[in-house]
Amino acid sequence: MLEMLDLSLSLPKKEASERLKELSRSVGALQRAFRDRAIASVIVLEGWAASGRGKAANSVILALDPRGYSFHYVEPRAKEEGTLLPYWGLIPPAGRMALFGRSWYHDAWRLGDEALFADIAAFERQLAEAGVFVFKAFLHIDAEEQKNRLKQRRKDRDATWTLEPGEWRQNKEYDDNLRTLERLFNATETEWAPWTVIAAHCGRYAAVTLLEALSDAMTARLGASEGSCKGAFLPETTVHGSRLDSLDYSATMKKKPYRKGLAALQKELHILQIEVFRRKLPVILLFEGVDAAGKGGAIRRLTEALYPRTYEVVPVSAPNDWERAHPYLWRFWRTLPDPGNIVIFDRSWYGRVLVERVEGFCRDDEWRRAYREINEMERHLLSWGAAIGKFWLQISPDEQLRRFESRRDDPERNWKLTDEDWRNREKWPLYQEAAAEMLARTSPPEAPWTIVATDSKRLARITVLETVRDLLVARLQSS
Repeated sequence: MLEMLDLSLSLPKKEASERLKELSRSVGALQRAFRDRAIASVIVLEGWAASGRGKAANSVILALDPRGYSFHYVEPRAKEEGTLLPYWGLIPPAGRMALFGRSWYHDAWRLGDEALFADIAAFERQLAEAGVFVFKAFLHIDAEEQKNRLKQRRKDRDATWTLEPGEWRQNKEYDDNLRTLERLFNATETEWAPWTVIAAHCGRYAAVTLLEALSDAMTARLGASEGSCKGAFLPETTVHGSRLDSLDYSATMKKKPYRKGLAALQKELHILQIEVFRRKLPVILLFEGVDAAGKGGAIRRLTEALYPRTYEVVPVSAPNDWERAHPYLWRFWRTLPDPGNIVIFDRSWYGRVLVERVEGFCRDDEWRRAYREINEMERHLLSWGAAIGKFWLQISPDEQLRRFESRRDDPERNWKLTDEDWRNREKWPLYQEAAAEMLARTSPPEAPWTIVATDSKRLARITVLETVRDLLVARLQSS
């Protein structure tokens, strides 16, 4: 791609100034149109060190209403390098823009990791499918031009501070970096987020070309038909022979061995939590299941064993207006653990393919493609180094009815029972069908579901704690 670029292109100062004024008015008007149409925008400005990204970014910023955009120059902490974690939380809501002067491509280029390239392509596809406009530009200069510019910065006291670690090394290893860059472009050049590569030897030419390309892309986005950026999704299927249909609910556990086993497991988990913190292992545990199946009780027995400083329980309910203005997974990326911490989700991102699907709270295309989006997110978290445990708690219909009636008749627990619980019970077959399909499509070997029959609360809790213990032991041994 880059070898086809004519780096000698330039513009006279007067012509460039006139075109920039016109283009600034155009981009400003398009920003207002995007706001009125509630289209979120992500603009990525990347390039070689000393290629003029700062000036190019400024040419875009000066065209915009400052009330409608945010600018980000992200320098991930060491523990976040090579991941998308710092960026998901910066995705703007509908109608706003986010400009990235340093983005997810910075680490990807430096690391040259093909798996990360694939994760980025998936990430950008998810944004496009959620209706986000994604524009990516790269400023290109050759090795000699870069070397001269770096020398000028080093001599200029007012510019020395802009030199960053690794920039001279990038120039010395220019050819290797160029080959990696071509691989990166090849992996992330997509119909939903194509690259605009700009010759940047002449800063005026680069600024004008950037604004022209942005204006053209925004105009095309406004003219696109609704749904044209949604992409493909998995078709609806019916899963036959689900394990949910053949669970054994008859097994029980007596009180004395339960108490003894619970105490031993909680002691083990406390020791493991300390080691998780020391080894900086991020841990994600999520609980889904049928109403009254015992998610709260299992989580409580788990957290009784843990030191509160390094774990958090995240209860997930219906999204609020601010969360609905972002791509679906946005609110979950914001709650993921720091390395060494444990986050426990009481319900999770799987709500899209469960309650939102059954109750019609999202469109069919949204929940159908969510299987792929969720698998992609979890794969990225695993490559980051996270341990993921997923639990589906299943109760029999008869035991659910008994627990509902017990809650209803107990003044201290009747707050747990809602009209929604009764309505969900009436839709039992629909929820079971949705759960069966979810379990089949989102249980890879690296992040499998653990299905727990919970008619016996004691046995279910012991099973959950044993599974968490085994997960942590295995993950610590392999790290």
